[in-house]
Amino acid sequence: MSYIKVFLFFLLSNHAISNDFISIKEVTNKANLRKGPGEWYPIKWIINAPNLPLKVLERSQTFNKVELHDGTQGWLSKILTTNKHNLIVIEDSNLINKNGKIKAKVLKHYIIRKHNCYLEKKQKFCKVEIKKVKGYIRKSNLWGY
Repeated sequence: MSYIKVFLFFLLSNHAISNDFISIKEVTNKANLRKGPGEWYPIKWIINAPNLPLKVLERSQTFNKVELHDGTQGWLSKILTTNKHNLIVIEDSNLINKNGKIKAKVLKHYIIRKHNCYLEKKQKFCKVEIKKVKGYIRKSNLWGY
């Protein structure tokens, strides 16, 4: 019986890690995405996007293997990240009010820092605030929630 509990814990904990989102720190202007979990591994990409959301795929002592919204994967130092959950717009979108009226256009690659995607009445939308304008964006147009 205890083996089943251990197996379930392992299964659930791995699932939780695969859906764990973090972000690049706001003050980070240059983040090296590497081939492996260490400073000695070659740099694959340089990310110049503070607040960019990342999906954690694996963890090591000082690095996380992450995936970007475009599918790019690599290892990033934990020093450069925060547990803050930001979103990125993956398709040009309309910011609408609660009645569906368009309030603004939000362009692809815009990073959203204030949001709530756990709405009971509007399950297909995230409530967001962009430059003090509040409204809703379709979840299918966002990544990182």
